[in-house]
Amino acid sequence: MKTILFHTFFCCIYFLLGFVFIFQSNAQKIGEIKNHFGRPTIFVNGQPQVPAFYALTHATGGRWSWEEVPARNLKNFADIGFRLFQVDLYFEDIWYKNSDTLDIDKAQRQVRGVLAQCPDANVVIRIHVNAPFWWNEANKDECTQFADGEVDESLKAGPPFHNEEYDINRSLRASLASEKWKVEAGQKLVEFCKKLSKTAEGKSVVGMHVSGGIYGEWHYWGFIKHDPDTGKAMIQYFRNWLKNKYKTNENLQKAWKSNAFSFENVTVPNVEERLKTQDGIFKDPAQEQRVIDYFTAQQQVVADDAIYFCKIVKENWGRPLFTGIFYGYLHMTFNRQTVGGHLFIKEILESPYIDYLAAPQTYWEKSRKIGGSGNSRGIIESTLLHGKLWLDEIDNGYLHPDTSTDNIRYKERYNPEYEAVIRRSALLPYLRGIGFWYYDFGLQKGFGWWDNAKYLANMKAERDLFMQRLSVPYRSEADVLYVWSQDAFYYMKSAWSPISMNILDHSAEQALRSGAVGDHVYDLDLEKVNIDQYKAVIFMNVFKLTENQKNFIKKNIAKNNRTLIWNYLTGYTDGKSLNPAFVEQLTDFKINRITSPNKPTVKFANPEVSYSLDAELNPLFEIVDSKAQTLAQIPATKQVVVAKKELKNYKSVLCTLPLNEFAVFRTIFEQAGCHIYNSQDNFVYANSGLLLVHSAVAGEKKIVLKNGKILNINIERAGNILINTDTGEVLMK
Repeated sequence: MKTILFHTFFCCIYFLLGFVFIFQSNAQKIGEIKNHFGRPTIFVNGQPQVPAFYALTHATGGRWSWEEVPARNLKNFADIGFRLFQVDLYFEDIWYKNSDTLDIDKAQRQVRGVLAQCPDANVVIRIHVNAPFWWNEANKDECTQFADGEVDESLKAGPPFHNEEYDINRSLRASLASEKWKVEAGQKLVEFCKKLSKTAEGKSVVGMHVSGGIYGEWHYWGFIKHDPDTGKAMIQYFRNWLKNKYKTNENLQKAWKSNAFSFENVTVPNVEERLKTQDGIFKDPAQEQRVIDYFTAQQQVVADDAIYFCKIVKENWGRPLFTGIFYGYLHMTFNRQTVGGHLFIKEILESPYIDYLAAPQTYWEKSRKIGGSGNSRGIIESTLLHGKLWLDEIDNGYLHPDTSTDNIRYKERYNPEYEAVIRRSALLPYLRGIGFWYYDFGLQKGFGWWDNAKYLANMKAERDLFMQRLSVPYRSEADVLYVWSQDAFYYMKSAWSPISMNILDHSAEQALRSGAVGDHVYDLDLEKVNIDQYKAVIFMNVFKLTENQKNFIKKNIAKNNRTLIWNYLTGYTDGKSLNPAFVEQLTDFKINRITSPNKPTVKFANPEVSYSLDAELNPLFEIVDSKAQTLAQIPATKQVVVAKKELKNYKSVLCTLPLNEFAVFRTIFEQAGCHIYNSQDNFVYANSGLLLVHSAVAGEKKIVLKNGKILNINIERAGNILINTDTGEVLMK
């Protein structure tokens, strides 16, 4: 009798548990991003998640979740514990010509395909709100035009090619300033959200990644080599933008120093006007406000679009979900930040409708390869200061040390160097308090880039470790603060210059391999930073500063014996004029303008290091301050270009030619009192009790922890070391 009762009781419990599971699997999921132990974190139904996704490709042949190869790779990641997945969907797929309503069948099938491999999956849809190609052809007056040539309407996209084919060319694409596209696409997005959210598949959707512009990354069409947007939609937008800024024609003409323009006849600048500068690599706002205004308007329309569509998603899904966009790129933006970069970062960071920002990890080959930092393209700590999550897109295939970036997405079936690169690419975001997704471009090759037992085992181990550490409080261990600017680009040549890629990519990578650990913020966020923890503050590309910003730096940062490093001409413009006196007042150095040699060389005495820029640099100044200690000169002329001064409350280091070289950064940081974990030019990063060391060279690594413990760790091949900074225990190799 007891056996029968026990069996009946067990069956009831089993039935109830099954009912609960079915109920939960069919319940509507709620996705949010909230603070969790000091870092923005993804929550699903109130539970924190390790911010690691697997994402299918956008490319034809690998993007549909229900097909054989994508399904296999979805299952691979589900089997190792991943529960966050991302799939692509374009308006092109569901918004048909001559149809009044959307066909959301493909959206449902995309989600169902994920759930078929992982029934408890949490799905994020990357929804591309660009106009369908048929819409562009029917609305040519609403499309982008280019200052450097005609649209090439022969550049078709879509199957058998992917939907983003020719985005970087002068192809036919709806202007991002088109009000008609924005309104109609917005109406379709409302319809999409209301329809899909009510389906069974929609219950598993926890987030929406809203994509537009080139590759869905909110870059302006064709920006890398071409000059948008001279179309009717942009001209009308620009005129309205100017009316809003200047109010009267008299104010406009005064600002532009020309009576030739009024609100009624304004056009956008041509190529010659865009590229023209008055002072070497700098635009003078006193003379070139028209071009500065145009680029500002173009930047604003893109940011406004992104906020507009994210707001629609938030307000029409019917329950909480998180939204994100590609935005905030600074590093590796092809020297074209002004034309198609992300300069309206302040407005994006302050928007309540955007929960996360994202970008592929850097495409700078020296960073991307084995031994490089694998740096994020955005300014991470500023993003976190605003309560936004940052997500890296890991889309790097195997890049052999002897190949160029042209082969960046080629990968052998298995490669030990690539294994080390993947580990670095995942560990660094985890340590920085951010997240990532693996974006599987390789699916178009017939198998996934990570369809390999060794790769998958590593990914599981990494995810498991950080699952255990979800409740470890976020703690910055940086004593260097890197300060960056997006506003500076409005006042710079909108093309390559000797310092553009040098500072943003080459120099940044060398600083990251100095052995010191730093945080990175925008100049606009200095007031939000706990400045007390930093012993060195380096202003990397902050060539524009307002009077209020300069006063804040002088009052709040230039103290406590801190070292301030001014890289090139910090504060050279205040947004109204260019003036070397601004640099002198800020840095406490006397400078004198000189003629730049071709490819100027910088020679340091300590360390004994020399390097050269790729071309002459204008404007160029020498330091002529008798109270300054010389650190580096132009060897041919002995003109001082890097010097140091010991001031009452702080130390000032002025570099009128940008800093380069691992050893130079290491020496300056070490003299500032910053901790050097490793002096072997390896990439190191520490945060929240963990230290990552990544090296392209096998052998013994000497690591000095902040608690004084010295570790000598041998690695048999190029790769990574993950260390507990409190105990010195090696957690991963």
